[in-house]
Parts: sequence; C-alpha cells; structure tokens
Amino acid sequence: MMAKDSVPTRIRDALRRAWGRVRWRIAAIVAFTGTSTILILCLAIAALNVVVRRESANVVEKQIQMLVQASRSVASAILDNAGDCTVSPSSSGALKPLLAYTDEAFPQARASLIVASPRGEQSLLPASDRVLVKHPNWLPDTEFAGLVVDQGQLEIRNVLTRQRGTCKATAIFSLPVGPEMAKRLSSAASMAVTTVSPKPFRAHSPNQRLFRTIEGNFLPGMTRPAAVVLTVRNWETGAPEDWIAYSVRPSYSSTFEDMARLGSQLANWVWLLAALLFLVVLVNAAGVGMCIRLGSSIATAIDDLSSAARQIAGGNFAWRTPVRSKDQLGDLSCNFNEMAIALERLQKEEAAALRIESELQVARSVQEYLYPRVAPVLRGATVAGQTLAARTVGGDLYDFVDLGRERIGILCADVSGKGIPAALMMANLQAVARAYLREGGDGAGAPAGRLVEKLNREIAGRFGDNRYATLFWAAYDADTAVLTYVNAGNPSPILITAGGEIERLNSDGFPIGMFANARYAAKDIRMQPGSRLMIFSDGLTDAQNAAGEDFGDERLTNCCRTIAPGIDAEGAAERLMQAVAEWSTGTEQFDDTTVVVVDVAA
Repeated sequence: MMAKDSVPTRIRDALRRAWGRVRWRIAAIVAFTGTSTILILCLAIAALNVVVRRESANVVEKQIQMLVQASRSVASAILDNAGDCTVSPSSSGALKPLLAYTDEAFPQARASLIVASPRGEQSLLPASDRVLVKHPNWLPDTEFAGLVVDQGQLEIRNVLTRQRGTCKATAIFSLPVGPEMAKRLSSAASMAVTTVSPKPFRAHSPNQRLFRTIEGNFLPGMTRPAAVVLTVRNWETGAPEDWIAYSVRPSYSSTFEDMARLGSQLANWVWLLAALLFLVVLVNAAGVGMCIRLGSSIATAIDDLSSAARQIAGGNFAWRTPVRSKDQLGDLSCNFNEMAIALERLQKEEAAALRIESELQVARSVQEYLYPRVAPVLRGATVAGQTLAARTVGGDLYDFVDLGRERIGILCADVSGKGIPAALMMANLQAVARAYLREGGDGAGAPAGRLVEKLNREIAGRFGDNRYATLFWAAYDADTAVLTYVNAGNPSPILITAGGEIERLNSDGFPIGMFANARYAAKDIRMQPGSRLMIFSDGLTDAQNAAGEDFGDERLTNCCRTIAPGIDAEGAAERLMQAVAEWSTGTEQFDDTTVVVVDVAA
C-alpha cells in the first residue's frame, strides 16, 4: 500500500521541483504574454474584417443613394419640358430628347406623366413602356425621392407634383433595383456586386448558425459575400422596411480607397485603428522578445550560480562563474566571484593557520621539556611547580637547579607579552641562567644578587627596548633551612608559617632587561618547620571571573590558608591552580599562570 501511495507522491514532488525552476515560470509568463498577444491580434483582425465587410456594403449603399439623388433631376426635367396641360407631351419637341437620354442613361427605367384636371385624371405618356403608377395616400403632395418596395420589387422612385393653373401635373420616374444596376454599381464601386432575390432582412434568421456567422463575418479571406441591406418604403403603406437586394465580395484595398475617396470619417477611424493595432502588436512583440531575453538571462545566471555554488560547496574555491552581462545579474556574478576569491584566500589562510597551529603544538611539546620533568628531592622539604600558558606557548618560566650539597636554585620568571615572542625570550632566559650557574667559580656559588645582575645585563636590549621579565631567584639550603632570594619585579611570594602567619617577600628591584646597570641585593630568610612558600606570577592574581572581578591578593592569601599543612608542595600547587581555574570558569584565560611551592616538613 505504501509503495502505491509513493508513486503519486514522487510524481507530485517531481512536478513541484520542475515548477520551482525559474525557467519554467518564465516560460509560463512568456506563453501567457504570447497567447494574450495572439488573442488581441485575432480579435483586432476579426473586428477589422467586420468593419471592412460592413464598409464594403456601405460603399454600395452610398452609390445607390447617389443614384437616388440623380433621379430627382429626371422628374423635374419631364415637368419642365412637358408644356401646357392641354398639350400632349408627345407633340413636345423638347421631351423626346429627354426621354431618349433617360432610356440611355438609366436602362430599364420607366417614366410617367399624370395630369389631374376638372375633367379627370389622365396619362399624357400613353406609350406602352410608360406604366401608370398608382398614387398612394401617404405620398407627400409635392415631391418624393427614395427607395421603395412595390409588390416585392425594389425600385428607385421619384415623384414630383406641380400645380399649373386649373390642373396638377405629376411626373413619376422609376428605376428597378436589379441586374443592370448591379453592373453599374460594380463598375462604380470596383467590387463584384451580385444581384440576389429581394427579401426582407432579419437580424436573427432561424436558419442562421453560429459557425456560419463566424465564418462569414469574422474570418478574413472568406469567400462568402456580404449582404447589402437597403432601407426602403413600402409603396402601399409607407412603412420603412429593410430589404436585401445585392451581395458584395469585400476587397480590403478597394474598400479603403473608396472610403477615402468618398471622404468617409469611418475610413479615417479604420486607418487609425489599423495603426493602433499595429502599434499594440509591435509593443507586445517587443515585450515578448524582451521577456524571452530577460528570462533566458535570468535562467542562465541562476544556472551558472547554482553550478558555482555546488563547486564551492564541494571545496573547489578556484571556480569562477562567467559574467555574461553588465547589469544587476552581471554584478551578482561579479560579487559571487569576489566571494569565491575571498573564500579561496580564507581557505589558504586557514591552511596556513593550521600549519602554524601544528607548529605551535610542536613548540608546546618542546617547551614542556624546558620545565623540570622531576621535582628535586630534598631532606626535610618538598618543591613543586605548575604552569598554564594563556596561548599554545607561554612566556612564564619556572626551573629547579641543583647547586650541590643539599642546595637547590629556584627560578620563577614572567616574560612580558604572550605567545611565541615571549616563549622564545623565556627559553633564552633559561638557557642564559643555566649557563651562568654551570660556570666555575662565579657560577653556582655566586651570590644571588650578582647572578641576577648578570642575567639583567644579558637580557637588556637583546629582544628590543620594550622587552623585560619579572624574576624571582632563590637558593635554598636544606641543611640550614635558609632561603636566599632576589625579587626583581615579581609579585611578592607568600610565606605561611607553621602558626598560620602570613609574610610577603616584597620586591626591591626592577624587572630584568629594563636597565642594564641596575643593582640587585639578596636577602636571607630562615624557613621554620611547617612553613610553606608560595611563589607565583601575576597571571594568578589577575585572573578574572565572568563578572570581570580579579582573583586578587586577598583571595589568594585566603586560599593559601585553606590548604592543609599536611599536603606536600605538589598538592599545594595543584590546589592553588584548581582554585584559580574554578574562579575563571566561562572566561578566556587572561595571562600565563605559574605557581612554585616550597614546603618545609613540620
């Protein structure tokens, strides 16, 4: 069941991922824009086709109206040349040429002259081709000219009446709307006008179908002719009616030319519409082209950036994405390349830092060998020391030197600064001190003050003017329990007697390396049984907690008091370092920390 359900899920996920790609969204926008443009174009062409078909029929209607206006002169000319009411028109010399001209100019036309007098109504054109037309009641008393339908036949009819003395003369001119007029209209309108059987026009014919309407009126290039609808008068009732007399095949070029020639305002509107349509199509086509170009640029830029991101995610920081344009997408590619360059530089720096860190670890291992590996064994006393560097390597130093005959030298120093420079200076200081102590005559047996002065002269100026070291040097004689010391700027060690009293071995000299001619004097102190000496660097008292408070001398003194008397020097040094570590929990170590303890057995 789970396998069946997973197939639609995978399909939906695939479709969602496909739609999530920018190129598909851009393709949808382009398709929508293009479709809307095509629809607008189709609607505009359909509207233009309807206008052209309608205007083609309108041109024919205007030609017929011109014939109507031309027929007015015929009836007036008949009355003007008919003579007196008592004279037969057939004997009038002026009327015969007129009738001959009418037959030639309007083939199949019919003319009648009716005279009404007190003796009655009679026709003065009795020829067989002149037909008497019945005068309806709705007809005006003076003149009428227009299209009429009489017994299903369409005609152009002009009726003109004039009063002459005691009689009234009426001239009637009729021109059938038929094939002969169709030929004349075709020649005048430059279009194929075809005669159809006259029939009333109905806007919604029962047999009219939707597709035939679309085919006949909206699709350009179709061969179905357009109907010419004429508004006529019913000769019997006088009511206006719409009749179809002709059909015309539209011609775009001739229609526009005829409309322009006839001065139709609609022609100007059509040309304006055509110009606007062309402008809209041009703008939409330009928009589609710009959309395609912009979409392609965006999709290409995103593909390039995605490929570059995968390369960089795989660790290839040397990869660069191509810059294909100078717009915002190009700026984005440039910024991405700058980021890749920065990452590549960072990678190199990190690799260099790792090498340096590896070398520092080696240096740390080497530095650990500089500290005493085993604490010296003394009769009646123990000594021990611990140090913790603030960085990988430190600048604090402690050392124990065997001076012979149950005597040891205790060295505790703090070089200014931290890190590698301090570590190098510390190693040099230890080497110089051991070298002097190994010299004969003026070495191990030299007074403590003279030894410190030699170290001061050796260190001064060697590592620069701003380099110095605080130092505490002491020589302890286990036979006499006498401690001879020199404190050169180091924090004053704490001496705790067996009774718990505190004594500080204060500094009375400058740090070594500051003044080459400085003098140092040694002091002696006898350490009673059960006493303990705490020698330390300033990193112990300067250690800070999370609140920024220093560990300080007071806490250090109280911590020294809490260490039980039975604990040896190593245990006391460890307790002191642990107390400082607990105090500094959650903060970065501020400075190198060193503790040296001399514990005299009770």
